Formats: sequence, C-alpha cells, structure tokens
Amino acid sequence: MGNEPDPAADALVRQLYWEQPGTPPSALEAADVRERLIEFLAKMRTDQNLVIPFGESTLSSRHRSRRRIKYVIFRMARPVSWRYDRLIGDLAELSVGLAERLVAAETEIARLRERVEAEDPGPS
Repeated sequence: MGNEPDPAADALVRQLYWEQPGTPPSALEAADVRERLIEFLAKMRTDQNLVIPFGESTLSSRHRSRRRIKYVIFRMARPVSWRYDRLIGDLAELSVGLAERLVAAETEIARLRERVEAEDPGPS
C-alpha cells in the first residue's frame, strides 16, 4: 500500500482526460494538429498489425452466442480492413508531413515579420 502509483487509476485518469470535450479542431494551432496526427498515426500503425484493434466496441454483446458470431464475422472480414488501416496510416503519415511543413512555414513567417517590423517600425 504506500505511495506507489496505481497503473489502473493512471489509465483511467488518462482516458477521462482524452474523452473530455476539447478545443474544436478549427481552433487548434498547427503544432497541436501535428501532435494529434502523430497520435492518430501511431494508433493506425498499431491497429494494422492487430487481429482485433484496441477498443473495437462492435464485438461486444451481453449474449455469449452473439459475441461469438460477431467475432467470427469480424475475423473473416479483418483482412479487408487491415488494408484500410494501412492506407489510413499512410494518409496520416502524409498529413503529419504537411503539418510539420506548416509549423516550419509559420515559424519562418513570424521570423520574417519580426525582421520587417524591426527595419520599418511604421508611421509614428
């Protein structure tokens, strides 16, 4: 018992944090969008290698027989969805690259604006 952290409680806190309604995507900075895309990319790359992706809620049922049927159908169709997991991961990877270029462009624009303002302070 002591002061050791509880991994289950930490996981619950983390999940509750991410389930909160957050900032709408249109209000995010480019760096925040990039971070979200990196997380999404990691999830897709993980899912493309799993037989049953994490958090696959469509397989749940209160009845054991339904759960079993859903599992069998999912397993039969999984090779098709593996391809889409890979394609979505590829698309996310391209999006991360674009977001990184956007962050670099915004940084460069800010630097150039500071330089222009330092050279020409405007009407006084």
